[in-house]
Amino acid sequence: MLLRNAILQEAKINIIQESCSQLRKASEETNKRLNQVFEEQHHCKRDRDCLDQYINKLLNVYQNMKPQAEGHALENPYQQEDIKPYASLVNKERSPSQY
Repeated sequence: MLLRNAILQEAKINIIQESCSQLRKASEETNKRLNQVFEEQHHCKRDRDCLDQYINKLLNVYQNMKPQAEGHALENPYQQEDIKPYASLVNKERSPSQY
């Protein structure tokens, strides 16, 4: 009876040790993956911050150039009345002999 109890106790210990070993491996894999995800998020955040800075610089350049561009806007040299006679030519269908 003592021998049977000792064998059962050792079997339980072996099962517990194997379970702990499997849990430790799973935990290590999970930690590796979490570290990878953290590193990827860190890179994404850094890239996003760089992109935000670049966009802000472009917006600043645009805002600085906008008043200059408004003051020196080019006017259309063609008046609407000058264009109207030609608009009807563009919209007409042509026969092949007209080309």
